[in-house]
Amino acid sequence: MGANRISYDELSKDFPKIIYKYRTWANIFHQEIISDQMVFMARPTSFEDPLDCKLQKSYDLLTEEEIYNIYLNASKNDYPDRTMEEHREFAKIWFARSPLKDKNHIQQTQRDHFIEFDNIFGVLSLTANPKNYKMWEKYSNNHTGFCVGFDTSKMFKKLGGGGPVNYYNVLPTIYYNDSTEDEYSKQIFSKEIKWDFEEEYRTHKVYPQEATIEDRKIKIPKDCYKEIIFGARQSEIDRQSIISICKREYLNVEFFTQTFNENNEIIINKI
Repeated sequence: MGANRISYDELSKDFPKIIYKYRTWANIFHQEIISDQMVFMARPTSFEDPLDCKLQKSYDLLTEEEIYNIYLNASKNDYPDRTMEEHREFAKIWFARSPLKDKNHIQQTQRDHFIEFDNIFGVLSLTANPKNYKMWEKYSNNHTGFCVGFDTSKMFKKLGGGGPVNYYNVLPTIYYNDSTEDEYSKQIFSKEIKWDFEEEYRTHKVYPQEATIEDRKIKIPKDCYKEIIFGARQSEIDRQSIISICKREYLNVEFFTQTFNENNEIIINKI
């Protein structure tokens, strides 16, 4: 579990009680969030942000002393019966031929590592703010879609926890000796400051092998569903379709509609 990932029974009182997902009704796959109660654990290569979940281990920052010590410690761990002189000789030989000094090797290692990471990792992005104008534009087809509100504690209970994204002017560095926990935490919960308008929360899943599309679909318990907010420009036909499906699926949700005030700010009204 990453440092930012908080288990469902440790949710901070500062966490939002309801957490949201913006969707587009015109996209048949987006409809599954209601019709089948499915959310999707996306692979990092599907993200719009070219840096999101794409940090590389900084092997290029290793000093010669650190490279030498990597082999020295490897000898001590793998061959505890060796003398100190034998450990030093082993480290000296491998330091001289170390691929960690080869930029091409490092780049290939990073590519291979990311391919593996992309295949087995899934991320679900959510937000704390249902009144975000940019989010309605970007992720709900310019206010023609809808927004689903989930009970945060129940949602994270099902998904094993979650946490807020941290936003940085300069993204954090993943060091060669970072633990897997710290590496995943930096990858998943770090984005550039220009994305802070999203007020994002995330959860993730690690698969034992390459995840298929079906593997990445996670069914959410019906009692997680709390709200449906209709976009201000959503058609009446789409609204009625959503209401009908919610009734058919016995989703105990409250319905809201999005409007704008005189300053073009978003107002959410209960229907």
